[in-house]
Amino acid sequence: MNQANSGSIMQGLLAVKSKTFLTPHYIRIVLSGDDIGNFEYAQVGDNNKLLIPNEYTDFTVEGRPEGDIRTYTLRALDLAKGEMTVDFVAHGEEGPASSWAINAQVSDQLMVFMKQKNKQLFKPADWYGLVGDHTALPVISVILESLPEDAVGKVLLEVYSSEDVLELLKPVGVDIQWIYNDRPGEQTLLPDFFTQVEIPENGTRFLFSAAEFQSVRAIQDQIRSKEFISRDEWQSFSYWKYGVAESDPKNNKKELTHRG
Repeated sequence: MNQANSGSIMQGLLAVKSKTFLTPHYIRIVLSGDDIGNFEYAQVGDNNKLLIPNEYTDFTVEGRPEGDIRTYTLRALDLAKGEMTVDFVAHGEEGPASSWAINAQVSDQLMVFMKQKNKQLFKPADWYGLVGDHTALPVISVILESLPEDAVGKVLLEVYSSEDVLELLKPVGVDIQWIYNDRPGEQTLLPDFFTQVEIPENGTRFLFSAAEFQSVRAIQDQIRSKEFISRDEWQSFSYWKYGVAESDPKNNKKELTHRG
């Protein structure tokens, strides 16, 4: 059942086709299944909702089965091959999505929901500044792959350690700086590194930041303090809040989108 209208919900039951640890804390899972055609209008880089199964999940029941809902980025979609790719940050067995990804086996199932949005992933500009922690690596990777070849800019990416550095496809004029933080949330590093980024005052800019709540709030404050940056030149998203799960009522869903 394909959906053609913006705002339509696409959904399907998919299964693990392959799993690869790209780094010690970064897992790539390729999904496939008969329902893959339901995502014909999905856009790479958009959010999807994954229903992570638990001991009570029964995918044979009608309607939405019981399970844990988590938000992730659609990393890649190849309908010709019947494959959907989602990248997971492996941060231990505590979170349901991280635990599921670490232990996932070929043929394990999960439900995927996506809303058709028909929106641009980034705004064309003379200079690009992308900032994110490990949870933002999938969407920033998609943005980098989508930028024009002559794009210039700066990327700050925070991961656990040097072992988690990936070789990303990007324009030659975009510089990536990797930051190591083995206590994400407990300590905040991105805002301090962001203060060192020289944002050009001339021309147009596109600034994108996505990370833990406190980091994003501090980066937002810095951006707002620069009068030469207009509000339509930046986007900022809090993907998670230290000590708060996505299903926790203390989590402000209007402001936060937890990934994992």
